[in-house]
Amino acid sequence: MVFFQHSNLTAVEWAAVRRELRKAIAVVPLSTSCSNTEPLELCQRVQLQVLRTNMLDVALRIVEFHCPKVMRGLGSTVHPPQGLMIHDLSRAAYDAIRTVDTLPSSAYTQIEPLMTGPVAALVMPVVSPAHLAAALSVLAPVPGKFPPPTRTTTPGYYDPACQSGLAKLVLIGGRIEGKILDQVGVNWVAGINGGLGELYSRLINLLKGTGPSVTRALDYRSQNLWLTLNGRQSQLE
Repeated sequence: MVFFQHSNLTAVEWAAVRRELRKAIAVVPLSTSCSNTEPLELCQRVQLQVLRTNMLDVALRIVEFHCPKVMRGLGSTVHPPQGLMIHDLSRAAYDAIRTVDTLPSSAYTQIEPLMTGPVAALVMPVVSPAHLAAALSVLAPVPGKFPPPTRTTTPGYYDPACQSGLAKLVLIGGRIEGKILDQVGVNWVAGINGGLGELYSRLINLLKGTGPSVTRALDYRSQNLWLTLNGRQSQLE
């Protein structure tokens, strides 16, 4: 989820912004949609939604602090005849988020300051740097990194309604893979060349190159120790 503050866009402005967002997402190749072996079609699954911050606050607290597996071991958990009531809308979940002490390092504490005022979210089912970059080129362009569409290829982007709506959107941060990121962090994820698959390949190659060197270093130290002890043994004899 990538969060934007908005200044009460009109229905016409929201429609124009979402229209251009769908166009930008639709041209992203399927092969770069995610790191899975089978690419996913994300065109219809990437959405720009207006959030109710009070409901989102409760949902974030449940995700962060309510763990059904832990609740099973608590003696205070209600045990009705049909089984344990520990789902997200249960009394146990309510008690868990009501009595918990939030730590400064928790994801909820980091994201809570963003949940003020009117907020909208760009929601994606999977992490796809290519799709995120395409979305940012429309919603929060960065010259030289995520440039906006040209007037020749996408004239609708420069419609007065669309431009008026985009001027009322401000990128404030995001929650990606459970991590809270600011604007710089969101731009970094979107700027990963080749997507997550390419990033995983680089990591694997790095580990492959590091492994043999570590093994050689350990072998050298053990061999050097063996030679030293063997030399001392011959001197003592």
